[in-house]
Amino acid sequence: MKKIIKYLIGFIILIPLVYYISGFYVAYQILKIDHSCGLHEGSLPNKWSTSVDAHQYQNMSQRVIRENFPSEDYFLEEWQDVYFVSRENDIKLSGWLFNFFPNRPIIIVTHGINPNGKCKSESNLVASLLVKKNFNVLTIDLRNYGQSDKVTSFDDLGLKSYNDILGAFDFLKKIGFKGNEIGLHGISLGASTSIFAAFAEPEILAVWSDSSLAEFNMILKDEIARYGMSIEFGPAVSLAGKILTGIDPTLLSPALKLSKTQSYFFTHGDSDKRVLTKHFDYFQEFSLKNKINSEFWLVKDSDHLDGMLKYTDEYSDKMERFFNSNLK
Repeated sequence: MKKIIKYLIGFIILIPLVYYISGFYVAYQILKIDHSCGLHEGSLPNKWSTSVDAHQYQNMSQRVIRENFPSEDYFLEEWQDVYFVSRENDIKLSGWLFNFFPNRPIIIVTHGINPNGKCKSESNLVASLLVKKNFNVLTIDLRNYGQSDKVTSFDDLGLKSYNDILGAFDFLKKIGFKGNEIGLHGISLGASTSIFAAFAEPEILAVWSDSSLAEFNMILKDEIARYGMSIEFGPAVSLAGKILTGIDPTLLSPALKLSKTQSYFFTHGDSDKRVLTKHFDYFQEFSLKNKINSEFWLVKDSDHLDGMLKYTDEYSDKMERFFNSNLK
């Protein structure tokens, strides 16, 4: 009888231990930062390619798009290496400035989660498309990425690093741009981060969001499922995330930070398996219900971030119209 009680007590202790260890494992895997740009490390505006990591895409359609995309057609030969500080703790940040057109708006382009940075092909392509439409551009490395300061080993999911975008905004104002001339373009998690930045800075009038998550509980369920677990592990993952990063991950709901005084363009692939299309639907329903000035483009036959590669001209034209319509 005593042996049975002993085993029972051990089992009771083991269950919560396994539960929280599992939660910590998932949080660690999601949030641990690779400070490099992966296979894109060393890429420049005049030396980048979508093909270098094409083999890493399991989806054959995504692989083929990236293997065959004519990256060289979008090279930019002139830019400035610039440095500025975040609005938080004077963290030093790095950017590439394409400042060619007097009296024209400028767009801050923000990359996604690791391995990533301004070196990644998406940021370089967006910069090129905007420059070809006579927009000035600043592509940036958020903290912990590229040439910016490394301050932690775990990603804060934009809940602190939105201050880095605001540091870029402050820098642009110092070199002569007006607040209403500065727009934001965010890529994947960079889109969520851009929405947080705009919420904190009312002078920002226009945000382009490519493939953003919308609401915390939805993305938590999606991410946990990627590791074969159910939403019941959610509290353990959230707690572990808070311990690792010092931020409350339950605040990761960019849809709730949309403003009625700002304009948004949401685009998403209709076959996105990284950030599911239900996030796009959530933004659309939330914007309609709350009378948010938003436009939407669900890109046909496209997985995560495929739109700019499959429909490059259309993507470019839509950006041109959106930013011209909403920036001074």
